[in-house]
Amino acid sequence: MRLRATLLLAISVSLPIGASAQVDNYTPYHELLAKECGAKHLEWVSPAGLDLLITNFHDALPEAQQSNLDRANDADTACAKVMAGVTCGNVSALLAMTKTGLLTTFAKKVCKSGMVCRGQSDCSQP
Repeated sequence: MRLRATLLLAISVSLPIGASAQVDNYTPYHELLAKECGAKHLEWVSPAGLDLLITNFHDALPEAQQSNLDRANDADTACAKVMAGVTCGNVSALLAMTKTGLLTTFAKKVCKSGMVCRGQSDCSQP
């Protein structure tokens, strides 16, 4: 029993502090995906795959909306509680989409992309 308690304590202390914040950053997006196309499990798209979807969405927007999104994208603030790399950029972009009212539109586009996931980072288009 004491070993089990010690093991649980060791595991909880070793978890990254930003992990729960990172999950929170994705929650609104994941909720929209679940509502729009839950059976496709697009919450499992890899960080690199999500980055590509974000880039394609951004580039397809009218110039004025691109500018608004770019102004709302504050990576320094958004990434303060997130692991660096592509994940940081993704979180920053998703938060900017929330600020500009584009997150629902983005989630719908992702759902219509034809992509389906069978597991984490195991996604394809038929």
